[in-house]
Amino acid sequence: MDFTLRCNYLKCRSPLNDCAVVTTCSHIFCINCSDSLGLSNANGGIRSCPACETQLANPDDVVVAHLNPTEDYKTSVLSGLSPGIIMECAGRGLAFYSYQCTQEIVYQEYLAKSLTDKYTSLSAHMNKIIHDANSEITGLRDKLAAVQVDQKNLEQRHNDLTDAFREKTKAFQQIDKAYRSLKAQVMSAQVATAASDDAEIALQSVTSNRFVDRLGTRNSGQADGHRYPVDQRGIEQIHSRQRSGGSGEGRGRADVPHSVGSVGGINGWNQPAQASRGFSSRTLIKHRLMKLC
Repeated sequence: MDFTLRCNYLKCRSPLNDCAVVTTCSHIFCINCSDSLGLSNANGGIRSCPACETQLANPDDVVVAHLNPTEDYKTSVLSGLSPGIIMECAGRGLAFYSYQCTQEIVYQEYLAKSLTDKYTSLSAHMNKIIHDANSEITGLRDKLAAVQVDQKNLEQRHNDLTDAFREKTKAFQQIDKAYRSLKAQVMSAQVATAASDDAEIALQSVTSNRFVDRLGTRNSGQADGHRYPVDQRGIEQIHSRQRSGGSGEGRGRADVPHSVGSVGGINGWNQPAQASRGFSSRTLIKHRLMKLC
């Protein structure tokens, strides 16, 4: 499996494909990092490796290597060297490659450990957030259940109040109906009483007028010479036939006294008939008013 070399400067870590700067301490850097870190400039004095801070005093401690050499370069680079030197160069090359692989593995392990620690921290934080969220959800569910219970209680109370209001309204309507009925009865009674009083007054007025008319008629009869006999006290005497009712008018006057010379006697004769007529008229009027009401 091919292994891709990367710049050993931790802030860069860019892959190396064409050219790179190699140090004798087995580190490799990209051209840009070597220029910025002063590895390419051999006239500046003693150089140090950015990765391990090893002093690179010799000019050959830092060289530019071609990672994809041509076939001619491969043929000529080791030509003329003894097999021992070639094997030594190959061994050092393999050691450099093995060191880079080891460093990459260590870096990846460190990166994995860092990521694992971050993941653990984030997982713990996430678990805490989830626990807090679950606790809050549980609390909200409990509050929701309590609110639902309160809502049911309020609905039941509302229904009870509605039923009570309906009953009160029905009772009020019944009371109002009874009140209106009693009020109508009282007003009818008052109207009947007022009508009865007015009828009684009217009957008394009519009776008085009739009495005055009769009195005037009898006085005119006496003026014409039809006088009754007078006793020793000066009171006129009524004939027995007139008392017993020789005519229809006499029969209706069974309670007429023997002396009719004074006004008081005539009023005494007329009072029972007047009372009976007023009573019958009032009774008739009351019955008619009750039927109308």
